[in-house]
Amino acid sequence: MAKYFTIEELPDMRFLWFSRLPLDVWLPLKQWVYQRDKGICRYCKNQFHYEFTHCHHVLELSEGGTNHPSNLKTLCIQCHKVRHPFMK
Repeated sequence: MAKYFTIEELPDMRFLWFSRLPLDVWLPLKQWVYQRDKGICRYCKNQFHYEFTHCHHVLELSEGGTNHPSNLKTLCIQCHKVRHPFMK
């Protein structure tokens, strides 16, 4: 049975804890994390427009991480590529 969580600011959305999310579910979660982080990359500390950011799992899902916001942070595209050098 799938386990879900909700974010108070997104009361109509349910997010799976442990699996990749479809874009229509992932994008509102990414936007929420971006707003929480005030558009600031958590590595280089520079501020970026939304379209130049990625939402990064601190502990990857494959390593037992979750989609909960406490495991997500905003990274600029360049810093995310450093964390995942083989990413397109």
